[in-house]
Amino acid sequence: MSGAARVPGSGWYILAGVLALGGVFAAAGMVAWLVLTWEEGTQFVAPGRHVLTLKPGNHVVWNAHLTVFEGRSYRSSNVLPDGVQVTVTGSGGAVTLRRASGASYKGLNTERVAVMQFDIAQTGRYEIAVQGDFEPRVISVGPDHIGAVLWTVFGVIAALFVSWGAGIGVAAWAFIRREQAREAAPRAAQATAMAGDPREAGLRQLTMIVYVLQIASIVVGITLIAAVIINYLKRGDVEGTWLESHFRWQIRTFWYGLLWFGVGLALLVVIVGFFILMALAMWLLYRAIKGWLELEERRPMYA
Repeated sequence: MSGAARVPGSGWYILAGVLALGGVFAAAGMVAWLVLTWEEGTQFVAPGRHVLTLKPGNHVVWNAHLTVFEGRSYRSSNVLPDGVQVTVTGSGGAVTLRRASGASYKGLNTERVAVMQFDIAQTGRYEIAVQGDFEPRVISVGPDHIGAVLWTVFGVIAALFVSWGAGIGVAAWAFIRREQAREAAPRAAQATAMAGDPREAGLRQLTMIVYVLQIASIVVGITLIAAVIINYLKRGDVEGTWLESHFRWQIRTFWYGLLWFGVGLALLVVIVGFFILMALAMWLLYRAIKGWLELEERRPMYA
């Protein structure tokens, strides 16, 4: 197979776009599923009893301390008064209640706080009773959506991250291969012209040592400084040869890496700094391996 036949066509860019767009559609589908399956729950005035049909799962009893219900405005304390008794009874008897985490919800005309939660094993009719000596207030009972919301958020982020990452990766791969093919002829000619230089073998070995030091710096950071010192000390020896481009590539790796290391270190107080440092390690590894492979093929690096 010829080198020209291996050059990626424009169809790879279309594939990259399809991958990225697929993630958008997947994320939209997850959000749509959450919206379509969302249940607001049932409201009623307490003190009092209310019978409703519940599906299996975790359910929450909310104190809607600020709301409008059946044309009347209700405003009360966000904490239930002392002595309030809340019971849930089904065909199998009383349902075990437990204290809620105190989660709150704010809507356009509604504010509520979770006060109790309970689990239902099977679909059926259940009586919710809220008894006590207090002014009328609105109670809401509905499914616990926290788990569904968290899974949807995680799914959306994962879908976008994977699809966009794959799309960007495919597009970048196609772009790099096309650029390499375009520059292959003049770069090969330059390398051939310099191959007769008797210093080349030693300088190639030195350049390889710098790449090894850069890779080692991911674990032992100080070796990156040793690598750039070599670059600056020996830069004059490679001037005018195809190895000069490798030194330029290595020096830029150091300075850009140092810049992003400072940014990541400064942002460690927030979690994003950790991800910046992780990305920096992968970028540094890519740069060193990419340069090493080009060196092995006796090809200059692009700037």
